[in-house]
Parts: sequence; structure tokens; C-alpha cells
Amino acid sequence: MNKIAVALCTFCIIYAEGKIGGVTYFDLINSDDSTAFNFQRQYFGYGGDISDQVSFKILFDVGRTNKNDGEDSSLVVFLKKAQFDYSTSYGKISMGLIGMNTYNIQEKNWGYRFIEKSAIDKYRFSSTADLGIGFSRSITDQLSMSLQIVNGEGFKKPQSDKYHKIAFNSTYGERNLVKNSGFNAGVVYTTEQTDNKPNIMTSLFGGFAGMGLRLGGQYNVVRDGQTKLVVIDSVGAIGATVELESNIISVSANYAVRNNIDIFARYDMADWDTFYEGDKNGENYLVTGIVLTCNWGYICCA
Repeated sequence: MNKIAVALCTFCIIYAEGKIGGVTYFDLINSDDSTAFNFQRQYFGYGGDISDQVSFKILFDVGRTNKNDGEDSSLVVFLKKAQFDYSTSYGKISMGLIGMNTYNIQEKNWGYRFIEKSAIDKYRFSSTADLGIGFSRSITDQLSMSLQIVNGEGFKKPQSDKYHKIAFNSTYGERNLVKNSGFNAGVVYTTEQTDNKPNIMTSLFGGFAGMGLRLGGQYNVVRDGQTKLVVIDSVGAIGATVELESNIISVSANYAVRNNIDIFARYDMADWDTFYEGDKNGENYLVTGIVLTCNWGYICCA
């Protein structure tokens, strides 16, 4: 699959007139320990149309490695997307390193990816891109569906086992509430087999935009198929296999005070199982702030 994606994108670059684009995130963080300017993220993309039916996109992601995992904090470049799309009367077929259908609409309901990732991405319930193939179709003007079969490891890791992830998305309503008024509601379901039971994620989401207000909400549940053997009593004579379950509730609100000034708030409640039955770790996360829209970008105080 990796070789196919490279070959397709090379073909696209040679035979299509594409567009170059990108976005950069800078910030200034003040804490008790330090005050520093930061270069958080750079996306650099190239894409275009080969014909009325065929298009392509390539996206590079520049960011820092995760020093909390024992790595250094150097800037590194990842190939985030190398996607080839073929549109037919039956729907659109996507191949290569494709964007996942698990998070995109929820991220637009939230609307501030440059401030914080969407809940599914932040808590690593799903990767944002993966190697595989997908099919999407608009059933009506309001109802759309998408089905993908991907490796399951995400865009930063190679395939490590014989299993693949299947991801399904069904959405009713407006898909981009950042730009358009309206509402949406949808469901995401993913399953990936393991040596034991499958890993399953179920997500319900919805949003509304109108009269200067934008609201978003989502509820996500992950059931870990890699069940854990735990000791029930202190002697260790009794054991049980426990299926782990984690969940996230995330709600957000944005209000346009003026044409170029927005105030926003988002609150996440995340709970995930540990290896011990009945024991959960959790995190409550709140971010609020003001966004000033300028001709050249955004200024945010959060």
C-alpha cells in the first residue's frame, strides 16, 4: 500500500497543475517556570485536480517529538497525507495515506484546532490519518456516509500485525459549522480485531451554528479487546479477565461578540480504565479564551 500511495502521488505531481498551501501555529506561553515563544505546528500541502474525476493531495506535518516519552524535542517532518481521490456517480473512492473519517466533523464543530485538538485526537481514541482505502457517498443533500479499511496503526507507524481497522461514519446536516449556519448529528463506529476481542470505538456527536453562536458536543466510548487478567483478592487465589472501557464527554461553545472577536469555552471529561478492575483514571479539562480575527491570521488569548 505504501508503494501504491507514492506512485499515485508522483503521477499527480507530474500531470496536474496543483496548488501549494500551508498554515503555521506560533504562540507565547507564560508559566511560573518560563516565558517562551513556541513554534507548535506547520502544515505544508500540495494538491490539485488531474481531471474532473481524479484529484490528489499531499500534506506534510512539521512538529516536535514527544519529549514526555523520553524523546528529544527536535522538529521533525511527517508525511500526514498522500491521498488519491476518484469521484464517480456512485460516490468517492480514496486511496493511499488518507484522512480518517472519525474526527473531522467534530473538529469543525469545535472550530479551534490551532488552540487544541478535538477530543478524539487529544486523547488518542483514533489516529487522524492512516494507510488504506475508503468510500464516501452523499445519500441525500443532508445525509452522507463513509466507510474505510485501514491498517489501524496511524500515519506515524507501519503495520505491525495481520489485523485491519474498519471505520464507519454517518452524518446528517451541515458538515462545516465554522463557515456555514445549520446543525449536524452523526455516529462513528470503528472495529479492529485483536488476538482476543476486537477494539471498538463508538462516537455520537452533534453541533449547531446560527445567530453568532456555535455549539458542539460528543460522547466517545472505547472498549479495549486486549483484556487484562487481574487479581480479585489479596491472596491471589482468584483471577478474572476484565474488558477495559474508556470514555470522553466533550462540550464546546463559541459566540461572536463582534465580526472579528469571538469568545469560546470547551470542557472535556475523560475517564479510562487501568489494569485493575473498578479502578479508573480521569481528567477534567477546561479551556476558555478570546479569538481576534486579523487579515493575516488569528490572535488568541486562552
